[in-house]
This record gives sequence, C-alpha cells and structure tokens, in this order.
Amino acid sequence: MRSQRSLPAVAAVAVLMLAITACGGKSPVEAPGEPTATASPPVAESTTAPSTSPAATAEAQTVQSTGTYVGQIDNHSVEIETEEGPTAFELGVGTENAPKKLEMNDPVIIEYVEKAVEGDPSVVQRVLSKLDKAPDSEEEALSGSLPETKVIKLTLEGMEEEKTARLAEGEGYSLYIFDIFTFDKSSNKLAMKVDPGYYAEITRLPADFNLDALAEEGREELSATGEVTALSQDERDQRMSGLRLYLTAMGSGLTRQYIVKEIDGQGYIIKLNIPQREASEGFGPHVYASLESIVNR
Repeated sequence: MRSQRSLPAVAAVAVLMLAITACGGKSPVEAPGEPTATASPPVAESTTAPSTSPAATAEAQTVQSTGTYVGQIDNHSVEIETEEGPTAFELGVGTENAPKKLEMNDPVIIEYVEKAVEGDPSVVQRVLSKLDKAPDSEEEALSGSLPETKVIKLTLEGMEEEKTARLAEGEGYSLYIFDIFTFDKSSNKLAMKVDPGYYAEITRLPADFNLDALAEEGREELSATGEVTALSQDERDQRMSGLRLYLTAMGSGLTRQYIVKEIDGQGYIIKLNIPQREASEGFGPHVYASLESIVNR
C-alpha cells in the first residue's frame, strides 16, 4: 500500500526536476529580463568632423561694401542700411570714433569681417575695420584717392634714385611732376624750368581713336625733323608701359617724339621735344617717370 501511494509523489518529483533542468538549460541570452547581445549594440565613435558654418569659414575674410548710415545703437555698435536691409555692425579697432563724424543718411564705405557667435553658429557678428563717409562726387573720390606727393624711383646716370613728385591736374587726367618741371594745365604742357625747350605736350584722345591714322599723322609731323623711326614693342616697354605707338626723329641738335599711350582703355598723344643741350641727360628719366604716373580722371 505504501509503495503504491508513493508513485504519484515520485512522478511529481521527476516532473519538477525535468522543469528545473529545462529552465537551467537556457542560455543567458535567452533568459527573460536580461539584456541580449543585440538589444543594445555598442555606440561607434563618430569620425566625421563637426560641420563648419559659412560664417565661421568667412571669418577671416574682409568684406568691402557701401551703405547708408542710420545711427548708433550703443557705444559699441551702429546700424547701417545695406543691400540686405538695416544691419547691425560692431565697431572694431580704429572705428570707435567714426560715428562722431557721421550724420543720419550719410553714404558710407565700410569694411568688416563676419564672425560666428560661439554656441550659435547660425548667428553672425559683423565687426567693422573701416567706416568712412563716401565722397560726395566722382571728382572728390578721385582727389581723395591720390596723395598730394609720391615717391618715384628713376635711374639717373646709371644709379637708381628715389625722388618726391607732386600731384598735378590736367584735362581729364592727373600726373605727378618733379620739382625740375612746370606744368601748364591750359596747354597740358610739362616743361623744364631751367630750359623750357625741353617739354612734353599731352592730348587726351576720344574713345574711338584710330591708331593707324595717328601713326600717319605722327610720321608727317616728325618728317620735318628727320628720318622717322618706329620703336619695337621691347623698346617701347623699356620707356613706359601701355605704349601703342612710339615714333622718333632726329635732326640738327633736336630729337622729337610722337607717342600714343593707353591707360585703362583711354588713349593719349604725347609729343616730346628734346634739344641736344646740357639738360638732355636729366630730362629723359624725369619726363618718362612723370608720364608713367598718368591716371585717368
């Protein structure tokens, strides 16, 4: 009787042992409540460099522009109307006192750099390095862009020297002349003080000048002095830049030259009269240097 009653108990124990064995046979990956190898993959370190905003890229670049002065926002910034609309600019080194010279609606010339604001690359800070009132006219702009004097290099008796020349205004052009010269604006004539027989006459040409016609005119003028010779391009380049034509003739104690010089598309006739006297050696280097300094106005 006792053995018969114990069979169910033994069977129950066997079933329990099988269940325990089955549970213990599962791998840790399959165990419920435990993280699996695929549930949370390791985070790979990014090798991509952080992106640079356009403002940060342009930080070192100086922007030149113009605008209309609106007014001062505070002690450190101003507002200027640009093509983008009203824009705030920070006053940089050298521009701190610029607003004192300006009034509302003054046209201004500006230079600035763009800097990204730390922590927010989308915000751009514009820092001025130049803030000046724009010239009221083209003539004022030109006169303001050329200094009254200029140091020019020239070769005298085989030695290179530096001499100071002063600004002079001609008909439609400006040039620098040395103290050995006088310049008559009414006749556009540059002449030596000690001997006015040494001179250069300058004539501004129309935009549609004909170089072949000028060459014919020059040969006719110089033929009265002597045989006319045309300088090659290499020879012209040794005298001045921008020379389109260089004719020369020598006669009894006199050299005359007929030159066409072009500067930024604007042509000039230059007629040189060079007597063979004491001042000959100094005239050439000085007059070529002065004529080389011509700028359109």
